[in-house]
Amino acid sequence: MNLHIISSRSRVFKPLYVASKNLTMPYSLLELCLDATCVLPPTLLRDLPPTLKDKLLNKLTKRGYCDDHVLTVLIHSRVARLDLRDCLVTEKGLQALERARCLNVLHLPQPPAVDAELLSENALVRMASNVPVLSILTLTGLLGVTDRVVMALVGGCPNLQEIHLAATPITNHALTALATLTHLTCLNIAKTKVNDLGIQQLMNGGVGESLRELRVDGCASITDDSIETICYNCTHLTILCFHHCPRVSERSRELVGEHMALRMKQVTWTIY
Repeated sequence: MNLHIISSRSRVFKPLYVASKNLTMPYSLLELCLDATCVLPPTLLRDLPPTLKDKLLNKLTKRGYCDDHVLTVLIHSRVARLDLRDCLVTEKGLQALERARCLNVLHLPQPPAVDAELLSENALVRMASNVPVLSILTLTGLLGVTDRVVMALVGGCPNLQEIHLAATPITNHALTALATLTHLTCLNIAKTKVNDLGIQQLMNGGVGESLRELRVDGCASITDDSIETICYNCTHLTILCFHHCPRVSERSRELVGEHMALRMKQVTWTIY
């Protein structure tokens, strides 16, 4: 006879086992307890030890159930990783991150999970000053991400290695600031307003030596000059995406083939 558990949220009976590839494995008691705890009011979770809070955060964020109340209760000083891309979190939730001084990886909510204007420039600037060891950050699609926010991040998070700024209103000034991040290995500025001058300013700062991945796809203002600058300065680049750039020609593909082909793992382009 199979045992069953009923969820107070879904009111659907579920068996106490999961099917793996070759056999049926029972849920662990810990997993069953965590699933049951996920449906409790957040206020009841405040006094849990950090290890259990981390496990609950992981479950709730994956399910998209992590909101301001959950963050306020579960965030603690040793949280190292937080993925909020599918969660509805407002500026109140961001304030809870001030306690997470060891936060190393942060993916903020992005459309369509949230409205693009939900997080303001001031809230993001404030957040940047409270995550000093951050190395990976995703800010995709947020209209509050401005040049001022990027400058605050560069000043507050000197160890940034990977940052995603796609579909944000940043300009060349943001690239000038990012050029000082000598540990930066991955930069996503797809679908932004940057142009050839911004790419030149980025390379002048020495980032070309550290970058392994660069995405400029959908940047309508860059031309073959930008791709040439990238080819000559990014000596360790292995991933370059410049598709949907209407001012880029066949010459860019030839430049990549001539200077970077042997070490590239991924290249995408569109010839108009």
